[in-house]
Amino acid sequence: MCFLQLGPLREKKPIKIVILGEGGVGKTTISKSFTNNSFFSKSKQTIAVEFHLKIIENSKNGINKIQIWDLGGQEHFKQMGLFRDFCRGADAALLCFDLTDISTLFSLSEWLSFVDSNIPRFLIGTKSDLVTLEDKNFDFSTFAQRFNCVKSFKCSAKNMESIMMMFEDVISAIRARSPNEITSDSKSHISKKLLVS
Repeated sequence: MCFLQLGPLREKKPIKIVILGEGGVGKTTISKSFTNNSFFSKSKQTIAVEFHLKIIENSKNGINKIQIWDLGGQEHFKQMGLFRDFCRGADAALLCFDLTDISTLFSLSEWLSFVDSNIPRFLIGTKSDLVTLEDKNFDFSTFAQRFNCVKSFKCSAKNMESIMMMFEDVISAIRARSPNEITSDSKSHISKKLLVS
């Protein structure tokens, strides 16, 4: 009797993205809208950390898992001393602030202390659909430079195109840094090729 010996199946490394910022800036709304592929309007306060998973099917390279670690923004969660552990091993960090409350931008320097300095960072201004004319004219590019961010975005969970484009850029930046671990096309085109778990 002859047996065919198969080599071990190579499972791709999941992409881990941490999303940080003050409570109420819209981190969970963004995360759930992305993973559910539609605007998620109702969310409760995140307790410590919440996990979201999206599976993306790419015609060339099969299936990739996207793990989003959504960290609770309230002060007592930061004092628990767990956030640095939650951020360990992340492939990218999304630093979120509320475009209608600029004070949430000024507090992001504290959140940076939880994130490894060698991973790509992205500055995300949320709730762009609610901004006033004064808010629209506010230029936060200097903060993106100060926080050593790869890119900055303004987005609204009500505008799914802005959410998808943002995550496409984030995932493309991750793949460009570690092509041997996460193989893919240069652009994932998430909005066009989706398999959502």
